[in-house]
Amino acid sequence: MATVLDRIVAEMPRASEYFTAKELQAQTGQPAERFACVVLKELVDNALDAAEAAGVAPEVSIDVAREDGIYWVTVADNGPGIASETIKRIIDFSVRVSDKSVYRSPTRGAQGNALKTVIGIPFALGCDSPVVIESRGVKHQVRAWTGPLGDVKVEHREEPGEIEDGARVTVPVPADGQEFDPLWWARAFAAFNLHASVKIRVLEEKSWPDLACSINLFEEAEFLPTVSFPGGWRKFLPTDLTSPHWYTGEALLRLVFAYVNAGKDLTLRDFVRQFRGLTASAKAKAVRDRLPEVKHLSDFEAHPELVSVLLAAMKEHSRPAGAEVLGWCGEEHFKIRFEQFYGLKRYWYKRIIGDVAGIPYVVEAALGETDKPGSLFIGVNFSPTFEDPLASTHLPGPEFGAYGIGGFLSRVRCHPVPSWEWERQSHVAAAFHLISPALDFLDRTKTRLKVPDEVAQAAGKALWAVCKTVYREEKRRERDAARAERAAREREKLLRRQEWTLKDAVFEVLPEALERASGGGKYPVSARTLYYQVRPLIQTYTGKELDYNYFSQQLLLEYQERFGPIEALYYDPRGYLYEPHTGRAVALGTREVESYDFPAWVFDKILYVEKKGLWPVLQAARLAERYDMAVVAAEGYATQAARVLFRRAERNREYRLFVLHDADPYGYNIARTLREETRRMKGYRVDVVDIGLKLEEALEMGLESEEFTRHQDIPQAVKDGLTDLEREWFIGRQVGKKTWICRRIELNAMSAPQLVSFIEAKLAEHGATAKVLPPEGVLLAEAGGLFWSLAGELAKKRILELLDVPALVRRVLAQLEAPAFEGLFGQLKRALETNPPESWRELLEMAVLEAARESLDRVDLESLLGHARDPSPPYGVRDGSS
Repeated sequence: MATVLDRIVAEMPRASEYFTAKELQAQTGQPAERFACVVLKELVDNALDAAEAAGVAPEVSIDVAREDGIYWVTVADNGPGIASETIKRIIDFSVRVSDKSVYRSPTRGAQGNALKTVIGIPFALGCDSPVVIESRGVKHQVRAWTGPLGDVKVEHREEPGEIEDGARVTVPVPADGQEFDPLWWARAFAAFNLHASVKIRVLEEKSWPDLACSINLFEEAEFLPTVSFPGGWRKFLPTDLTSPHWYTGEALLRLVFAYVNAGKDLTLRDFVRQFRGLTASAKAKAVRDRLPEVKHLSDFEAHPELVSVLLAAMKEHSRPAGAEVLGWCGEEHFKIRFEQFYGLKRYWYKRIIGDVAGIPYVVEAALGETDKPGSLFIGVNFSPTFEDPLASTHLPGPEFGAYGIGGFLSRVRCHPVPSWEWERQSHVAAAFHLISPALDFLDRTKTRLKVPDEVAQAAGKALWAVCKTVYREEKRRERDAARAERAAREREKLLRRQEWTLKDAVFEVLPEALERASGGGKYPVSARTLYYQVRPLIQTYTGKELDYNYFSQQLLLEYQERFGPIEALYYDPRGYLYEPHTGRAVALGTREVESYDFPAWVFDKILYVEKKGLWPVLQAARLAERYDMAVVAAEGYATQAARVLFRRAERNREYRLFVLHDADPYGYNIARTLREETRRMKGYRVDVVDIGLKLEEALEMGLESEEFTRHQDIPQAVKDGLTDLEREWFIGRQVGKKTWICRRIELNAMSAPQLVSFIEAKLAEHGATAKVLPPEGVLLAEAGGLFWSLAGELAKKRILELLDVPALVRRVLAQLEAPAFEGLFGQLKRALETNPPESWRELLEMAVLEAARESLDRVDLESLLGHARDPSPPYGVRDGSS
């Protein structure tokens, strides 16, 4: 009996997600090269929270030592310390441990699994050194890793430690490739925590041997509190009661069942008294009376719909908390920090408070003109952020609007790392702070916010208030500089009036260059070949450098508009047309397209893809064959040949035309030029369906964006069709006379499966999924012709089998005598002296073929065939005898 495989069902633990760089990137929202920043931020956030919860002014000490290719990130605090039981819960990777994620409050972070990611980061980056936690006289060494099936292994060692008060945590992070500036992070935490003392030391390996000490001090700084705490200044603390007005029904339901799952089945009265404004017994009783069915929180398991009734009653019997409950940093604090960090010349500050449906918010903006180059600090709830959390939010201002804090600062010439730095003489530092207890994040890593319109308006108003003075000064200086530049250009024009322009020089030499390149009109000539003939000839008239794109895309067009078409001129192929089912690939050159014949009933759709590098993906998915669709795999902008192809296809009225492109200004312009006339093709207009990647849908898909530099203005026809968000991304920030820094999302940001699914969805959206089926008359005629062709082939095959052709051929060859081929070598040598287009092998084959014909003519084939026609049974069997 054959052995059979009895398959097992393998369980892959979700806990292993904490131990791979890919999953940690998804959870933290940061690339692997910023994991050291993730570790430092999480440890400092926790240190500040611990001290605040204990009611003491936070004292945070940061040490970052680089040794043997490892960053040893250490954060110590003066909080109550970490109990051994808490550490055991943290290293239990089967559950999430957090005292923040289920509460709606203005506290730092609410990711719910951040400490677990910190423990998983060393292993994910290839480090097997342990994370060390020292607190309450115990030193914990924790090393966690995963087995082959993703099962989590944890090694936890305890020994006596020297840290009694507070806690000290050390995390090893492999330094290779890390983008890590610990001093900036120390400044950022000091900027948003006026009640805290933040001390930092950065130690680096020495570059010379030293037996006494292998590392030396590289940087150190200490930032003392600017207010008295507790007692003087106040902010919302982790131990403060939250307001019921900060919750939605879903959020309160999650909190209720968090209590139940934690084994704290409170009475409804005790639960209600844990909210701000409801601690009085009378109010708690009034709320409880509205839900007679509920005695304990576990009763909601049978009636979860009553949580919304509970929330309404709690809001009815309490008043919304004002913004004063949240706290803020204030004007004087940011001024002190900017002076400490960079030196201060001038300073502006604006605070706006308000509430939206009972949820308070505070927006702070500060700007300083500094002695040294400054930074931009963005904070949410007293904690610095990795990125601009409002990058996707439009912030309106009185003169303009912009997307994101960084985008707004760039528009007003106040970004500390500005696109206009080459114009602005002064340095600036900026800070923006948003405080609110109920922030809605657009991603699970809590890096991008969705805020109400009122908050977005407040943000724009605050930023404008602190930036308007510098902006107006810069605008005046730009106008003065522009006037001076125009005057200089006019003076330069006067000096250059006698010099030939490039255009005049090219037009002067083009006839001679064309004569040389084409051999007097004997050969066709490509635009690039003509360019190389023109370049040396214009040196007689001008010393200016001739750019190929300027020559081929502009000057050649103007010349032909003025003097008529250049008949011998063609443009090199830039891409291919791939036919489905036939395997044919047609180069997209002007000559090739003009002679191309569309095959009948093979395809009824043509897809233009701006990147030929994507063709292997489409080919592997067999999109062309599955949808009866030809694919044009091109290189960027559509050439004249591609547009001629599309125009011919549209005139046949049998083809639907599509274009696939990047989410960038070039991609949008490719779609436009495939539809509309251009300078090279006047009167051109074709109906092309744009299924390219649009910016908004790319963002919804979570695709990665990139920054790029644009050196040409965007055509006005493209600008007119852009949304506000697309204008912000594609027009970008101008950093030079003809230079802009912009953002885009390319098709390559999609994985291969994503790209295939995207195209299929777009085709379905436009009703273009049907395959080709010709009319019945064409189909039947095709069937008839195919029948006779296939029947003839089958008949020929069967006849050849009956005649035993191989045996006949052997009999014929047996009667032949091979010639000696005397004089053949000399014959071929003489033929090759004239440089014919044939090779020696081709000439040899022709000569031998003629000799074979002559030999066969001497064989009596009729007698041989007559013997083959003998009706005797095959295999030598006659009349039953053997």
